[in-house]
Amino acid sequence: MASIDGNSSEEQVFTDLIGFLKSDRSDLRLAASEAVLSVTDRDGMTNLIRHGIVQPLCRLSSKPEEGGTNALLALVNLSSRGVSFNQCVDDMISCGGISRMTEIALSIPESESETEKWATRVNYSLALLANMSRIEVGAVDFCGASMPDEAIPSSSIANKDQSTGDDIGESIRKPSKPTVSLLLSRFLSAKYVNSEAVDEYSESNVEECSSKSDDPYQHFAAVLMNIAQVEQGRRFVIKNLRKETTQGNLNKYEKSTSVLQMILPQLKSKNPVRRQGIAGAVKNCCFEKDSSWWLLNEVNIVSHILYPLAGPEELDIDEKQGMDPDLWIEGPDKLREPDMTARLLLVESILLLCSSGRKSRELLRVQRTYVILKMADMIEESEEVSERISECVQFLRRDEDGTKEGSSDMMVEEYVNASGNLLALPAPSSSKQIGTTSDDFDDVD
Repeated sequence: MASIDGNSSEEQVFTDLIGFLKSDRSDLRLAASEAVLSVTDRDGMTNLIRHGIVQPLCRLSSKPEEGGTNALLALVNLSSRGVSFNQCVDDMISCGGISRMTEIALSIPESESETEKWATRVNYSLALLANMSRIEVGAVDFCGASMPDEAIPSSSIANKDQSTGDDIGESIRKPSKPTVSLLLSRFLSAKYVNSEAVDEYSESNVEECSSKSDDPYQHFAAVLMNIAQVEQGRRFVIKNLRKETTQGNLNKYEKSTSVLQMILPQLKSKNPVRRQGIAGAVKNCCFEKDSSWWLLNEVNIVSHILYPLAGPEELDIDEKQGMDPDLWIEGPDKLREPDMTARLLLVESILLLCSSGRKSRELLRVQRTYVILKMADMIEESEEVSERISECVQFLRRDEDGTKEGSSDMMVEEYVNASGNLLALPAPSSSKQIGTTSDDFDDVD
């Protein structure tokens, strides 16, 4: 098995390997999965994908055995590394990988003794869902397969066969059940998290935490970030309102909430994987200009974005005026977000809000956004984050009094549109943190 290096004279090796992965014997499946895992060089991984290894790995991954867990890890590696990782993602989607990984993610451990193995499998399956949803077709496929009917615009339901034009009916593409809501429920539930272990994550980075299974649903944050790239996903996160009945004194009243409001507290999670993914989901939601008033006034998104950016610096009374007390009340005990990517995503969220109109910028000024950004910039080590802060400050400190209505909006919008990387973006590939780490791939991803 060690000779899987991609020489054309060894075609039979790949054929045999695929046959072993499909074998009825568990020992052969295990040996074959270990052989696939042993391939870490770029050419070898490319040849595995080229010879059709993805489909048998996907099938094997559904088996709750060691070989199945190896298959999941192998798919995480192959879908993230090497020059053919996009082909691997395409192959996984084509053979039903999204439904298969969702099924694994929603499984339950067969016994208490199996909990650790189950958590590892769930962690890998959600990492794969994150990798598949990085591309638009994967994000759309996940939305169409897993979201409630009300989250899917009718325009996204295929009523005709694209090749023949024949009517195929709506039932083929409509989601059968709201599996994304089930995943969200598990993501938000403390039941599945080893709280004692995750409490120690506060001093760790994303790379150190990502492959751990103490928080098996952590990568769902990246899934939410990715699906928010597309209209269906943003509509689910922002506008799929749920009614909550609250008992107050003698009267009952209903309060509306949304998925976004449910996940915002994760920006304070001890787990940097969760914080980074939710920061990305927030940014992608800020890309929805039609929802800017709701984000700023109903969700109070500014306070949620600024909290991770606030630090222990002492503020004077004038600087605190209009600011949410949560941003300064912790005083010298307040810790600023340590993850550079999360900070960048949050600052870019502010920049997108700046581009949504003069009223938005006025509210950002009233809430003293500039003060928090100024303090953050004073100790910011990342040049990229510091540049984004400077851009935000430029628009927030600009005197718009006396300017023609809409002229500033046009200026900010033109700037943001010129910066293509400020548009909605996918999460980083999950196996930048999980699986093999080879210098061969430093320039690939």
